[in-house]
Formats: sequence, C-alpha cells, structure tokens
Amino acid sequence: MPGDKHCFVYSPARCQLILSMTEPRAQRRAPVVRAKFTLWQRTALVVAIIVAVVLVYLPAFRGDFVWDDFLLITGNPLLQNFSGLTEIWSGGRTADYFPLTNSVFWIEHHLFGGNATGYHAVNILLQIANSLLVWLLLSRLNIPGAWLAGLIFGIHPVHVASVAWVSELKNLLSMFFALLSILCFLELGEKQLRNSAAVYVSSLVFFALALLSKTQVVFLPVVLLLCAWWRDKKSPGRQTTPNPNLRRDIIRSWPFFLVAIVLGVVTIWFQNRGIGEEGIVIGSLPRRFVNAGMVIWWYAGHLFAPIRLMAIYPTWRFDSPNLLEWLPLIALLGILAGLWRWRNRGTRGAFFAIACFVVALLPVLGLIKMAYVRSGTPVAAHFQYFADVSLVALFSTGVAYLWRQPQRTIRIATAAIVIFLVGVMGTYAFSRTEGYQNEETLWQDNLSKNPDAWQAHIQMAQRRFKQERYAEAAYHAGRAAELKPELADIRNELGLAYCRQQRFDEGIAEYRKALQLKEAKPSTARSASVATIRTNLANALTITAERLSQSAPTVPEEATRRYEEAIRQYESALELDPKQPAIHRNLGMLLVRLGRYDEAITHLRATLQIVPNEPIARQMLDAIEASRR
Repeated sequence: MPGDKHCFVYSPARCQLILSMTEPRAQRRAPVVRAKFTLWQRTALVVAIIVAVVLVYLPAFRGDFVWDDFLLITGNPLLQNFSGLTEIWSGGRTADYFPLTNSVFWIEHHLFGGNATGYHAVNILLQIANSLLVWLLLSRLNIPGAWLAGLIFGIHPVHVASVAWVSELKNLLSMFFALLSILCFLELGEKQLRNSAAVYVSSLVFFALALLSKTQVVFLPVVLLLCAWWRDKKSPGRQTTPNPNLRRDIIRSWPFFLVAIVLGVVTIWFQNRGIGEEGIVIGSLPRRFVNAGMVIWWYAGHLFAPIRLMAIYPTWRFDSPNLLEWLPLIALLGILAGLWRWRNRGTRGAFFAIACFVVALLPVLGLIKMAYVRSGTPVAAHFQYFADVSLVALFSTGVAYLWRQPQRTIRIATAAIVIFLVGVMGTYAFSRTEGYQNEETLWQDNLSKNPDAWQAHIQMAQRRFKQERYAEAAYHAGRAAELKPELADIRNELGLAYCRQQRFDEGIAEYRKALQLKEAKPSTARSASVATIRTNLANALTITAERLSQSAPTVPEEATRRYEEAIRQYESALELDPKQPAIHRNLGMLLVRLGRYDEAITHLRATLQIVPNEPIARQMLDAIEASRR
C-alpha cells in the first residue's frame, strides 16, 4: 500500500509523486514531492503480484480442456503439421480469424501434446505479465494506486474465464500486445526521445499483433487518444487553445484506425461465414442500443460485485424495448456528459476511466450480429477483460487518496478494507478456477445457476453419451432441443441417445427432424453433417428392420420398406461424403443381408481401399468370394 505513492520507473524521465485523478483544484496545484521505489521495494511488489496470481490459479495446473478447447486445440487438424500453420494464416478452414493465437496453439500442441498443464501454465504466465504491464501503464499515466490496480487485475474473479480456460489465450495474448502498444505510443511524448520512429513503428506492430490475436481490441486507437489526452493535461484552468500534442497524436493515430478497420471487417466476414444461415437474434436497432446500455452497466456491476459468475448467463430480451428500458443508456450518457462538462473541476479522471471502459466494450455490446450471441445473451465474463483496467484504476485511485489522508484511523481502515476485499477476491477466484477443472465441473456449475443454458445441456449430453449414461444424455439433449429447437445437430444428438436406449422409433423421428432443418437451408443442405445424419438414420432403419424380420418366416413388408429406405439414405450419404469407409461398410453389410452380393462387393471393396485392414469388410468379402468358388 505505501508503495502506491510512487510511480513504477519505466522511462528515463524522473518519477514524481502522482496526483489523484479526482483531487480538488487547489490540491492539484500543490508542489509535488519527488520519490522513487528502491530496488528491493520494486522487487517485493513484483513478487507479490506473481505469488498472488500463481496462488489464485493453482487449480488450473490440474485442469483439463473444456468447451471450445476441443474445437480449437485437441480436435483441431490444423495443429498437426506445418501445412496446417499455413492454413491458419490463410484462414481457409478457420471459423474465425486470430492467426497469431492459433499459431501459439500450434506451437503449444507440438510442445505439450494433449497435456493441458502446459497450456494452463502459458496462460498464467501471460496473466502475470499483463498484471505487471497494467501496473506499469498506470504508473506511466501518473495514476495513483497503480500497483494495487495491477494486483486486483491479476486476481479478479471475473478474469478467471480468460485465464483458466485455455481457449481464451486469445484474450491474454491480445491484451499483452495491446498494453505494449499503449506504452510505446505514450513514449512518443518524451521530449528527449531520439528513436521516436522506431518506438512509433513498435507501437503499431504491437497493435497489429494484438488484433491478430483477437480483434476485439479494435477499440485501441480511441483508447490511445484518450490516454494521450490524459497524459497531456495542462493546468486545472480552462484551455483556450487546442493542445498541439494531442493534435499531433491524432495525426499519428490514423494508421492504427486503418489497421483496426481492415481487420475488423475481416473478422465480421469470418463471423458471418461461420454463422451461415443460423438464426441469431439480436433484435431491432432500438433494442440493440437499449441492450448495449444495460450491458455496460452489467459489466460494471460484475466488476464491483462479482457474484454468481458462470460460463453462460441467462438469456436477454430481444423484443421491442419499453420506455423504462432506455433509462440505463440515458443515465450512462448523462454521467459521461456531466463528467465532461466538469472535467476541469475535478472529474477529468472519472471521465477518462469511464470513457475507456465504455470504448473498450463497444465491440461486444451486441450492436452487430456475432456468433457469441447464439447462446441468447450478449454478455460473457471474458468479454470485459480489456475494459476492466480503467474502472479498477479508478477504484485504486480512490484507495490511494484515502491512504494519503493524515488521519491514522482512515489509513488503518482503508488498509483493512482493501486487504479484506483482496482476500475475498482471491478466494472466490480460486474457487472459480476449480470450476474450470473439466467439463463436468464447468457445466454442472453453470446448470446449477442457469438451468436453461442450452449449450450447457448439449455439452452435458455429449459427455454423458461418452460415459454410456444414455438416459441422462437423452434428458440433456431433450432440454437443449426444447431451448434451441432450430438446431439440427441437437436433434441428431437426441436421436443417437434414443437409439442407444433401444428407443429406435423416437430416434428415427429425431433424425428426420434434423434432416428437415438441415435441408431447409441451402447452405447446409449438402454439408458433411447431413451425410452423418443420413447414416445414423439408415443405421436405425436397418436395425429396426432386422428386428421386425427376426420372428417372421418371411421378411415383413414394413421391414422391406425400411431396408429400402436405409439403402437410399446410405447412398445419399455417400453422394455427400464418398470417402467415408463406415458408410460403405454398413451399406455393404445390408446388401449382403438382402442377398445383393454384386452391389455389396463394390462397397466392401471401397471400404478396404480406404481402410485396408477393416476386419468386417474383409471377412464379408472373403466369405462372398469363397461361396462363389
């Protein structure tokens, strides 16, 4: 705490005791006492942040892969070889465009393989680095309480979703480069900086790397200008002429805006390609603005009161807004206007903090259609990772102001409250990290807080299916189908669970619904997933036809009808996926059963061409050829 009176030494410029962001004008004109950290003080404060972050995230070292980790890492074919690295940067087979993050995943995959501990260790190291950089940046901006802000940022429970979840390496990596970009940009203000061109290029390159890690940082050019505006503040009185330094920074920022626009458009294109024709509801334009206002307050609330945190939050409204729902947005705009109006009378710092918070959230307010809104909510804990820095800094500034008060009782009370809050945050963050141990803990926790999260239900359905707990799998898939009836893949999962319970007629009905949903959209009518659903349907029809035939002296008419439909479904599946050996094999087996050996031989041989050692196809083909000798 006492260290908060000093600034972290970064540049050759002499450090000064920094002024409160909200001090009265008379105090801001007072003389400044020059001081700096001793080496042992700096070392102790750095070690404190490192130890705190490591302690909070200790459970992550025992954690497994969860949720999108299977799509991005363990099941990602692009991570297997060097050609995949080329495709990562070309973007031809990626659902989104963050090639730098995917390249790091590629490196991690070749270093750690399927061991999640290495991936978690990298995330934790980046969180430590980001916490230290937050401290450094706020010190560079002469903001009091910078060290405390770095500590809080490192252990805040809301940030567990960005650290304990391996896929959110993109948050950590992007933040790391964004902070470096800001620091370099601010260095341009140093009067005696000789290598300004190199520093400027470094700032721009770091920003580009941040965007290539995650394009949510498209807001950074605006934040750069806000930081420059804050850094170049003059005397407390009104300025009658434009600030030439700020005008120079605006000119310098245009390449940042250009890069942000280009990669922002690229991301929107990738998002739209990934969404396809899936129905993602974001509401009318008035509803989007209303929700945007509420989202900002929601994130601020969860920063200062992080309770009932979860992976997927309850759904929001997307219908036409009523008048009262406009109040949060109106209040926010009113606060910003008031703070700006009185910026020369003590509210400059508060305006700076809140403006940065709002700007950093602009890309994730639900104003445009993005894939993350498919869950039915525009909010998620990992989306506020970038924005939290400014409000944490505002809180730490208040703490630093109280700490400098001459009354000893105020200092003791302040220290006690801060220590208590840091302890509570660290404890809850530790508990939240345990929630990311594996799929079971993550989704059980989510469903206990939000039982209507359809994504949690389908994830649990897939997990229970792998565990051969088919009744539970059917329950969760059924709930997901109720909550998200337009998704064909959920119907397919439900059909699989029904069939494993020998409820074939119900399974067949679900497969047919899945096909109807897929074929209703031109973009999905001939996809590989349709081939999978047709194969599942054909398998179920074959099994039920065999059961109908078992106790009958001749093949019943219904069984024949099902056999014929199964053949048509297999053939349609092969039109979509002709290199799938399981479809060839199953069709060959069915044709053998029906005595259509010539047709069966074709498919059995096709199976062996793809998988030379497939045992069932080899056995059947040998049996047919032996019978013909």
